[in-house]
Amino acid sequence: MKSKILLAISFLAVVFVTSSCLKDDIGINWADDLKGKMYAEFPSNGANTYVIQPVAADQVFKFLVNIATDELPKTDVTFTFDFDPTAMAAYNTELKKADPNMNWSYRMYPGAVINDKTLTIKADTRRNAYVHVKLPRADTLNLENKYMVPITITSVTGGVIIAANKKTVLYRLPLANKWEGTYKLKGWILREGDPVLTGHRKNITVKLATLGPNSVVWESTHIWGDGASGVGGIGNWEITIDESTVPNKISLVDPANPAVKLNPDYPNRYEPSEKTFYIDAYWGAGINNRREIDTLVYYGPY
Repeated sequence: MKSKILLAISFLAVVFVTSSCLKDDIGINWADDLKGKMYAEFPSNGANTYVIQPVAADQVFKFLVNIATDELPKTDVTFTFDFDPTAMAAYNTELKKADPNMNWSYRMYPGAVINDKTLTIKADTRRNAYVHVKLPRADTLNLENKYMVPITITSVTGGVIIAANKKTVLYRLPLANKWEGTYKLKGWILREGDPVLTGHRKNITVKLATLGPNSVVWESTHIWGDGASGVGGIGNWEITIDESTVPNKISLVDPANPAVKLNPDYPNRYEPSEKTFYIDAYWGAGINNRREIDTLVYYGPY
């Protein structure tokens, strides 16, 4: 998941932002119902996620606004956008209904700016365009808070109708901690009685995602010693880093399998100067039944 601290809610679709470009033909599949009509919409309406980095520089993310129509607009179409705190409040209310014990809520990202508060799509050119949002420095934000930017279409010209059920988009903005990223793993894994799946592996890609201010979740499938087969019976390991000592001590839990434990006789740790985790964990019937000893070296961003 580049889910970073996400809540799945059935009434809202979760859409992950990627760097891939979306094509111009979004909405064309509506053509049979759109003859002679034009609707303004956010294709990714509802709740979405964009992970921000804890850096001083401004960060900008983008998303599409679309004209759902059976043919290209014949006149220029101008959109205006604004923040919609009411939509964010309604989302918080629904989250609270789903989990009455929830003791937090999303808040507006401080200082966020819609760069394209007014945006024009020229006649006979295309059906959609990108809206850009600027987020000021994130290095001073509180990792415990949950930030969001809710944006709505407030007006549109050229005879285009605002689609009431697709006019608002919510972007949750989880803040990545310093341990989040892509790592390369090397190490040894044991499956008792199985010489094929027991063995060394190297250059395995592992994704660690932010879970909390001092914790990450191992989001990649664990790999057996054949270098290809996935390990079953364990879940996404949650690793907490204690920075009070150097090297940093770590703790580990597996919410899906409480039998997963760190080997107490091994110096499980994170080495800040190396950006490397050293982990020796076991599960199953014990340390001689299922075990893996891993070195995870930071490779790059998530």
